[in-house]
Amino acid sequence: MATTTTEIISEINAVNDNVNIEMAAPGSKHLLADPGNHPAEHFKKRMSWLRFQSREYLTRFTNNQSNFLYSLQKKHRTPLRDIYFKYTSFMGAHTFYVITLPMPVWFGYFDVTQDMIYILGYSIYLSGYLKDYWCLPRPRAPPVERIALSKSTTKEYGAPSSHCANATGVSLLFFWKICMAETLTWPMRLFFLSLVVFYYLTLVFGRVYCGMHGMLDLFSGAAVGAICFAIRIGSDYVFRNFHSGEHFWFPLLSVAWGLFILFNHVRPVDECPCFEDSVAFIGVVGGLEFSDWLIQRYGLNLVCSRYTTYGLKVFLRPLVGVASVLLWKDVISKTLVYTLLIKLLKFRDDRGEKAHLHDKNNEDVECSLYIGVPKIEIIGRYIIYAGIPATVILLCPIFFTWTNLG
Repeated sequence: MATTTTEIISEINAVNDNVNIEMAAPGSKHLLADPGNHPAEHFKKRMSWLRFQSREYLTRFTNNQSNFLYSLQKKHRTPLRDIYFKYTSFMGAHTFYVITLPMPVWFGYFDVTQDMIYILGYSIYLSGYLKDYWCLPRPRAPPVERIALSKSTTKEYGAPSSHCANATGVSLLFFWKICMAETLTWPMRLFFLSLVVFYYLTLVFGRVYCGMHGMLDLFSGAAVGAICFAIRIGSDYVFRNFHSGEHFWFPLLSVAWGLFILFNHVRPVDECPCFEDSVAFIGVVGGLEFSDWLIQRYGLNLVCSRYTTYGLKVFLRPLVGVASVLLWKDVISKTLVYTLLIKLLKFRDDRGEKAHLHDKNNEDVECSLYIGVPKIEIIGRYIIYAGIPATVILLCPIFFTWTNLG
C-alpha cells in the first residue's frame, strides 16, 4: 500500500488521462463521485482476470439494490427514526471502539477487551481488504438518501459492511460469554442476550435504513464477523497454554506480521479511505500484544481491581482513562512519532505531496483513481494506535493508583 512519489505522479497522470471516461448512463456523472460506479471497462483494465470476474459476478447483486432500499426508506422513514439510526451508527465506528474498548480493562476484565480487539481488528482488516479487492459500489444516491454522521464513510466501497462485521463478531462473542457464564441465572442470561440482540438488529438494520448498505454488503459483512469470531475462539483454545512472555521474539513477530499484512493490502482502483481503519486496528492489535508480553515477561502487577474488591470508585476510572487516551492520541502522539521517524530514523516525509495530489483530485466531481498511502503514514499511524492499548494497559493502572482509584 505504500507509494513512492514516482508512482503517485503516474497515478495522477492516469487520472488526468481518464477524466473524460464514458458515463455509465446519461446524467449519471454525480454517481461517479463515489467509488465503484464507473463502467466495467474502468475496472477490467486495472484488475487481474480472477479479481474482475468475481467483481462482475457480484455486481448482479448490487446493480438493482438502490431501488429496493429506496422503497424501504420511502415506506419507513420518519424524523425520529432518522435521528435514532443516524446516531446509533456511531456504535460501529472506530472512534466509538477507541473510547469503549478500554472499559473492561479498567474494570478488571482484560480478557474481554483482548477478545474484542482481536475480533474487531481482523474484522476491519478483512472487510476492508475485500472492499478494496471487489470495488463494489454502495447503494446509489439518489434515489437512496444516505443518512450518516461522517461524509467520509460514504466514500468507501460497499461490500462487505464493516459495521455488520463488527456487530456480528462482537454479538457472537457476548452471546458466547453470557451462555458460558456460570454465575448468571437464566433470567439474567435472557436479559443480557436480549440487549445483545437489540444492539445487533439496531446496528445492522440501521445500515439499510440509512441507505449505506445493501443485502450483499450485510451478508458478506456478517460472514466476515462470524469467521473472525470463530478463529478467535478456536485459537484461544488451541493456544490456551501459550504464554507470550516466555518468548523474547514474540513482540518482533507481532510487529512484523502487522506491518506485513498492511504493506501487502490489496490496492483499490478508486480512491477509498477504508485502509485507514485497517492500519489503526492492526496497530491496536500490535500494541495489545506488546503490552501483554511486557506484563508477562517482567511480572508487572498492573491488573485493575474489580468492583467486588474496590467498590464504586472503579466507575470513576474512565474519567482518568479516557483523558489519558485522548491526551496520547490527539496531543502527544503525532508530534512524537513523526519526529522520531523523520529526525532519528530518517524516513522521507512525503505526506504533504500526497495530500496536495489528493486535494487536486478532489477538485473534480469524479472519484479519482487510488493514489496510495506514503510508507511513513502507515508506520506512523500503526505506532500511534499501538500506543492506545499501551496507555490503557500499562499507564492507566499507575494513574489510577496515583489518583486513589486503585
